[in-house]
Amino acid sequence: MISCPYCGTTSFLSDKAAQATSGTGEMHEAPQLISLGTRVVIHGTAYLPIGHARFSYGRGEWDEYWVETDQGGPAWISVDEGDVAIQRAVEPSLAPTLTDMPFMGTTIGIGQTDYTVSEIETARCIALRGLFGEVLALNQTYRFVNCTGPRGTLLSGEVSADGWAWFLGRWVDPFRVRAA
Repeated sequence: MISCPYCGTTSFLSDKAAQATSGTGEMHEAPQLISLGTRVVIHGTAYLPIGHARFSYGRGEWDEYWVETDQGGPAWISVDEGDVAIQRAVEPSLAPTLTDMPFMGTTIGIGQTDYTVSEIETARCIALRGLFGEVLALNQTYRFVNCTGPRGTLLSGEVSADGWAWFLGRWVDPFRVRAA
């Protein structure tokens, strides 16, 4: 998925064709901890932000960066009111299976680790720029849960008509994020 900063359109590229999906929204400029095209290093790993999405959840907004690493794997870096988290998609075969939206305080296990549901929200995508490894759409809403684990670990799930997508990661100290 790509968004054009010049004409304001967002397109999905596949092997067969390019398809327009939506606009890019208004990404208000402000000082950012992370910016597109500038590598950041966190705990010795370099990340290159190539996509930037902004989401609103009613009481505020947060930024998600689609990043590539020098080790080859994509990840998401979230920045929400100064808090920073790095997450990677969980392989579907290893992911939790839920039939309904969990309640606050519900325990969800993945592998040998239990996570506790600490947030349930609906967010709306309000701005896009750059490249993404999945299709995002301006004004699309996303229902999600965040689950707290041991030692700063984080499990997040998004539910859609296609089922659940899960992401596993950890919170990081924003003072450990530095430009490379």
